[in-house]
Amino acid sequence: MSDEGSSTERWLALAFFVVVTLVFTYPLSTHPGSTSLGSDPDVHTFTWTLGWDAHAFLHRPWTIFDANIFYPYARTLAFSENLIGSALVAAPVIWLTGNYVLAMNIVALLSVVLCGFGAYVLARQIGLSVAAALICGLVFAFSPARFFRFQQIHLTAIQWIPFTLAALHAYWQRGRPRDLRLAAALFTLQALTSLHGGVYLALAISVLLIVAVCTGTPLALPRRLRDLGVIGAALLLANAVLAIPYLQVQREMRLVRSLENWIPTPESFLASPTHVHSWLLSLLFAGGINDRASAFLFPGIVPIVLAAIAIGMLRRERYRTTTILYGVVTLLAVVLSAGPPLSLWPYVYWLPGFNFIRIPSRFFLLGVLGIAVLAGIGFQRLAHVLKPSWRLAVAALVCAAFLVESAAMPLPLTPYTVEFAPVDRWLATQPAPFAVAEVPVGPVTRYHSTYMLHSMAHWQRTVHGHSSLTPELHVQLYERLRSFPDDASLEMLERIGVDYVVVHLDMYRPGEFATVDNALARYATRLEPLYAGTTGRVYRLR
Repeated sequence: MSDEGSSTERWLALAFFVVVTLVFTYPLSTHPGSTSLGSDPDVHTFTWTLGWDAHAFLHRPWTIFDANIFYPYARTLAFSENLIGSALVAAPVIWLTGNYVLAMNIVALLSVVLCGFGAYVLARQIGLSVAAALICGLVFAFSPARFFRFQQIHLTAIQWIPFTLAALHAYWQRGRPRDLRLAAALFTLQALTSLHGGVYLALAISVLLIVAVCTGTPLALPRRLRDLGVIGAALLLANAVLAIPYLQVQREMRLVRSLENWIPTPESFLASPTHVHSWLLSLLFAGGINDRASAFLFPGIVPIVLAAIAIGMLRRERYRTTTILYGVVTLLAVVLSAGPPLSLWPYVYWLPGFNFIRIPSRFFLLGVLGIAVLAGIGFQRLAHVLKPSWRLAVAALVCAAFLVESAAMPLPLTPYTVEFAPVDRWLATQPAPFAVAEVPVGPVTRYHSTYMLHSMAHWQRTVHGHSSLTPELHVQLYERLRSFPDDASLEMLERIGVDYVVVHLDMYRPGEFATVDNALARYATRLEPLYAGTTGRVYRLR
């Protein structure tokens, strides 16, 4: 194929994945600035994270990990995913439009497109036909086990994994140093985009190296280091720099993953919300499989059948090594995701990188890539036994069958926008720096993720935050704020150095604020009223 043909082919493939993504994400694809698949604390946190990164890019980027949440702690961006790689896409959208929801959805939609295109590039690199590569890309991008994570920015943005593996395959095949350096750059980009994805990619690369050596490729470490060069080494060193704030937080906050609540329900491996799968599950099972599932982990019927063909024809010389490689990747992902008695997780959860993963069933995202490559190989083997005149028709039929079984349009959307109330805009006019607490505070995390969004109006420090890691100080503080205002809550706010308390009148239950208002009057000597609006007030701790 000529260079022009290769370029045209890639652009057409990219356009194909753009079109399918827009169709599969309807109607979010037509309303990306005002809707999402949910408006829950996780979505709030992703929105805030992208917004914080965009803010930090313009204001002291070297202190980006010192985010404004969980005051008075430092390095609070490292309490969760930093999303810096995704923010490189989101930041220009935020700067130009001020629409944080649009930025988040563009990141999510782009991840689907690039997951499909990246798997396509990987499949072409290992020698699969255009049709087989398209099937590989479709499976990785739109398999229910991966696609329905696309609103979870830290999990959907694993698009650089197949690109990195494609660069490594190119390096093994041609021995060009630039391919190895490209792989180093893409690995770092994946780690910046999703730490989960970085761990998955490191696992896949480890398997690739082991299989390569076991099948006769010399390790030749001195040569590999020379090929990596100073540039490649510097790119990889960036990952060590990125790890420093996380290691500091782990040590200071004593963040150690336990085996509590890690086991997925068995139904999860059959669960899928697509129209076809939901219909089949209702026919085959009396109970609600999807209702009992802890995640949607079913990769699809077509991918399983094609992957089985690839495994079943393993004895054929061509693609044997590649089939073994991605078969091992898939098997590892399954045993890491599964519960007892199969799971490997209880033996490895403490390892560096792995101890960042809270829910091991998420390793199945890497398994979807393995299944996608196996599905492409399976179709390639199937095509070889078909008459040439039938191959295009069968390829179209396989693609159509997979897309039909994976379709779930229209997606159930929730209206979602980030709008700042007058009280938040008033705070933004006050001399900085300052620290703020907001009430009411209830027993659910939604309050704190909502207040994270409020803080985006001024980007000053706030005691609120949402993460899988909540410091013990804040566990106590949130409990005391539930009875604000009283001596205990005011003493704790004064002790940690909070300047303002925002009281949201419209967030109290009917009749509840009257009691709070009387208490505020009793504490007038300790709380100075500064702002009073129809929906909120601001008090300064005297």
